[in-house]
Formats: sequence, C-alpha cells, structure tokens
Amino acid sequence: MKLTTILNVLPLLIVVQGGILLPRQNDNTSASSVIVDGGSSIIGGNINGSTPSSTNTAISLTSTKTRAGISSTAANRGASEGTSNDGSSNIQKSTITASPAKSASTGIVSSDSNLSTSIGSGTDDLGWIPTTVNPSPTPLATTNKNAIVPTKTTSTGGKPTSIEFDDYSDQTLNRFWDDYIGSVQEPPFRTVPLPPQPYPLPEDPPILLPEYLYTCPEKILTQYKFPKDFLFGWATAAQQWEGAVKDGGKGPTVWDWTARFPGFIADNTPSDVGDLGYYLYKQDIARLAALGGNVYSFSMFWTRIYPFGSADSPVNQEGIDFYRNLINYCWHQGVEPVVTLFHWDTPLALQLKYGGFSNESIIDDFVNYAETVFRQYNGTVHRWVTFNEPVVFCSQGQYPINQTFSNGLNTTVYPYTCSYHVTLAHAKAVQRFRELNIQGEIAFKSDNFVGVPWREGNPNDIRAVERHGAYQIGVFAEPIYNTGDWPQILKDDLSPEILPRFTEEQKEMIKGTADFFAIDGYRVGYVTAPPAGFEACIANISDPLWPTCNQVNFFESTPYEWGLADFADPRVPWLQNTWRFLRGALKGLVERYPTKGGIYLSEFGFAEPEENEQLYKYIAITDTKRELYMMSYLGEVLKAIYEDGTDVRGTFAWSLVDKLFEWQNGFAVRFGTQYVDFNSPTLERTFKRSAIAMSKFWNAHRCDDK
Repeated sequence: MKLTTILNVLPLLIVVQGGILLPRQNDNTSASSVIVDGGSSIIGGNINGSTPSSTNTAISLTSTKTRAGISSTAANRGASEGTSNDGSSNIQKSTITASPAKSASTGIVSSDSNLSTSIGSGTDDLGWIPTTVNPSPTPLATTNKNAIVPTKTTSTGGKPTSIEFDDYSDQTLNRFWDDYIGSVQEPPFRTVPLPPQPYPLPEDPPILLPEYLYTCPEKILTQYKFPKDFLFGWATAAQQWEGAVKDGGKGPTVWDWTARFPGFIADNTPSDVGDLGYYLYKQDIARLAALGGNVYSFSMFWTRIYPFGSADSPVNQEGIDFYRNLINYCWHQGVEPVVTLFHWDTPLALQLKYGGFSNESIIDDFVNYAETVFRQYNGTVHRWVTFNEPVVFCSQGQYPINQTFSNGLNTTVYPYTCSYHVTLAHAKAVQRFRELNIQGEIAFKSDNFVGVPWREGNPNDIRAVERHGAYQIGVFAEPIYNTGDWPQILKDDLSPEILPRFTEEQKEMIKGTADFFAIDGYRVGYVTAPPAGFEACIANISDPLWPTCNQVNFFESTPYEWGLADFADPRVPWLQNTWRFLRGALKGLVERYPTKGGIYLSEFGFAEPEENEQLYKYIAITDTKRELYMMSYLGEVLKAIYEDGTDVRGTFAWSLVDKLFEWQNGFAVRFGTQYVDFNSPTLERTFKRSAIAMSKFWNAHRCDDK
C-alpha cells in the first residue's frame, strides 16, 4: 500500500481506549461520534463484547452479557420524535379498545448506562466531535427489549399429563395461561390508531445504480399489463403479526408455550407483542392501500375464536368482532381480504389434551372452528385457505412438541400421521364449506418446489427431482387435486405403519377439494441423487436423507461450482433469488395439478442479509437485494402470463411488515418490505425501497380497465 493511501485512511482508524472512533455524519458542530468496542460484534440485534467496561449492562438472554451500544435517548427516540418521513406517526387514536388480560410484563428493564466519554479537545476540521458517543442521525437501538429470560414453565421433562378442563370460564383460561405460559409481555398501548387519509407516501428514493445496470420499476416490460382482476398485495400470519397474545380473550397456542423453552427460539423472543397488528391493523391496511395493493392475505388465530380450541368449548365474541373489524376495514380501504384458517398456531389446550395433529380428534375440532368462521364471514371473504404450508408444519415435531404426541408416536412417524390428519381435516372442512354454500373459493397453500435437475439430462437427477416434488408438494397436492391418494413414491417407500392409508371413501372425499392452486414460491433449487444411491438410501432409515432420498444443491454442477443465485441472509440458507426458474416452476405446477381457479404466488419474499444488525434506519430501509428480488419475480410473473400462457391470478408478497417473531429465528431475520422499529413505543413502520419499487411496478403495470 502506498504511504499516501495510508495517510488518507489513518484518521478512520484512530483507536481510543480500545475502541474505534467513528467520524461524525455531517458538518454540524453538535454532531457526534460513536465508540465501538474493539472486541465487539453486532449479532442478532445486540452489540456483544467481552471487554469489561462501566458501560456494559447485563441482560440475561442466555448467558451472554450484552453491551447496549446506544444511549437511553436512542432507545426511546420514538417518544420524542415527531412525524416520520412517511407519515407513520401522523395518527390519531380512536376510542376503540380491547379488554386487556391480567398479566405481568416480562420486558427487560436495565439501568441506564452513561455512554458519554471525554477523549480530548479534537479538531473540527478533521471531522471529530470529541465529547459524546451519540451519532447523528440517531442510531437504531441495538438491544431487543422484547427478549425474555426463558424459563420452562411446565413439567414437560418426560411425558406430560393429559390436561383436562373442569370448565371453560375466564378464570380457567387465566389459570391456564399462568400455569403453562407464565408472565406475558403487555402491549405498549391498547388503542386503535386512526391513520391519515389518504395515507402519505415518502418521496422517491434515489437511484443507486447507473441506468445501464438498473431499470426503474415503471420501465420494466412496458409492453405487458397485469390482467384486469389480478390481485397484488402482501401477506402476514397471526402468530407473527397480531401480538397482544392474551388480549381480547385469546387462548394460548403452541408457539406461546414453546417460546418459553430455552433455545427453542434463537434469541428467546416470543410473539407476545409481535407487530401488534391487533391494535395497528388500520394503520397497516391503510399503508398497504397507499402502495396501491388490492389484497391482504392474513391468517386467523384459532385460539382467538375458540380459546380452548375444542368444539365443546365456547366461542370468543371479542375474537369474532376483531376479525370482522379487520375484514370490513380491508374492504373500506379497497383491499380484498384473503383468509387462512391455520398458520401453524395449534391451540395449546388441544396439544396438551390429546397431542394436537398427532391425534385424529383434531379433525373434528378443526372442522368445527372452520365452520364457525365460514358462517361468520360468509360473503365478506371471497378466497379462503385451510392450511398454510402443511409439509413444514408437520415437520415441526421437535422438543417440547414431541413430548405431547399421542399413541406413542415418535418424530419419525409423526410427520406422516400429521399429514394424514391435516389432509382429512382440510377435506372435511371444504366438504362443509360446500354443503353450507359459502361464497367464494377455497384451497390450501403449498410451499417449496419440484426442482430442476442439477445435471441437465442426468437420469438420476431427473429421478431425484420427482422424489423431491412428491415429498415436498405432491404429498398434499396429489390427493387433493388429482387422485385422492398419496403419491405412489410415498406408498412405495413408507409402510402403512409409518404412512397411514386412506380408505376408498376417504379418497373420494379428498379428491377435488381445492378450487385454485396456491404456492409459497420463494425459490427453486437444483436437485440431485443421494450420495449413497437411491436404493441404499430408501432401505436405510438412518440415512440423513431418508426417506426423501434426494439432495438440494445451491451451486452449479460446473467445475467451478458457482453459486446458483444471489443469496439471502445466512440465517436462512435455503433462500436465494432464483428468478430464472420461476416461470418453469409455475407452469409445471399448473400442469401437474390443474384447477379452474388458476395459480397464486401466495408468498414470495427475501431476507436482506444482516438487515437487523444495521445501526441506522436509512441503511436498513435500503434493501437493494430485496428490491431486485421483488422486481425480478414480478417481471417473471408477467412473462409467465403472456409468454407461457400460465394462469397466474395474484401475487402476495411476504411480508407486509418486518416480523419481530420470524418463527425460530426470532428477532434476527427480517422479511418485511416495511421496517418496524421494535424499540419504538409506537412500533413505528417505515417503507423500505422494496415497498416503493413494488408500488411503482404495480401501478405502472396494473390494468387500466378497472
């Protein structure tokens, strides 16, 4: 390195008391700088370091000492700031409230740390401001105030005693919460803010790349328009979005329970508060409508309708009223609601009573819940989904869930027993839907992909693709859309002791119980043969690839082994921007599983790498990888419609807002096209570049004939 180069960068490397002094962000003399501990690293929303310091604040997450690298002003900036750039704080509060549950907050409280330090006089002309460590603009809070100290609250060290309820009173429900969940974090507020109308959008973000590398959303494929009735919008799930898990008479779910077990959630963040959509639903729907979206896909909490889950327990009127208000407000904003009945949130009472979906009793309890919802919202919901991604759901049988299985099931057998019960529950719910003449269409949501042979033309890889498609999609799609029975591959591989067989009567009931195809098509991967070979793998239950006996590769089969696509956050290694395979995947699915209702890309989205670790909001909302993912997928959907003739009816992006609770990844991974400041007292939302790009793309390509 040349000496002049070293001199140029030397001011950026000044080390003060073991830390790096960062330059101020602007020319104001009141601007500030940050001391970052030289041994620290930013992980999971915290600045973790082992260097002893008076500024360290002990926060018990696991055994890690967390250093809060900000001042108390930064952590509470939402209370003092005015309206945000996109108007998300410019709201009025209505008098609508829900009845709060009586529960103690477990939010972490730590003493303030004095993070100011004196390092000498410094000189203005070098850009150093010497007396404070608060940068300008204010950095994002780096502690996760929603994390809890995980404590196992039940005796599930061995087989739990089957739970029975003497009655279904409010007192029994509160005792159930206390005995099995313990303390629950309180919502920061319990009013429903009224958003401004029309909802303001921010100014356009700057163009980050030259025109020869980047095409503006409005100028992509200008020769094409989406069909007249095309649905374009966003999606969420109740367990992640609603929060307020005890409010309004809701009962606990398995996720409310398992989040209390140490290590079940990566950062011990439960969904107690989440995005607080239970109170912020009007703001979120207004923001979706402002972007031009005309559909909102969301799921309902089974336990908000039936707190105890079972057919013999009472309906919760507050839950009925909440979803009616949500559905009506969607229509008020010109947004069609698409309702999913079940997005993995099994009622805890049923899980502990008989093992949830490991027991056939779940079928009638689910159908009862579904019928109640159908009757309540008939005519106001036109598209229904019974189950979200059942393959993924039925694979969630780890501890402590496996301690509740009925009939001595183990984790090898459970996924297929669960699949059997889910398929029958879906079919019976659809049968009841049609008997009641409920308006609209109904289906379930698949996920994953059939796949692309890793080595083109290789017969083993072609066979591996068929195996992958059978286990990941065909397991539910084949009986529901085609034959009423499992794919032949599964029946050949798995004995009736592992995979229960359908009766002829059940096959007739199952076949044809979907009006459209919905695919959560985040990515498409290469599939290849198992290293041990097919026959050896299929015969060996201890093979790590058994019983699917195929392998997904994320790199090319060429000698250099290039990565197959642009990769997402490393904490979701399964996700890549595989736009080049999307059209083939959509066309292949409608050919394998034809319906009269077309196909919906019911979820698609991208986790911007290390987005949660960014110190500044302006960096976090500059989600260029997600923007490119969204533009490429939406462009490929247009080409699929016009160049391939694929009957794509809608796209629902995942997700509307960041999720505090990204399932077992907890706080760390963000999928939202809107940034949520979980340390803000109002859980402030901010549009990201991806949201604005999607809005521009849709508004430029939507059909003019409305």
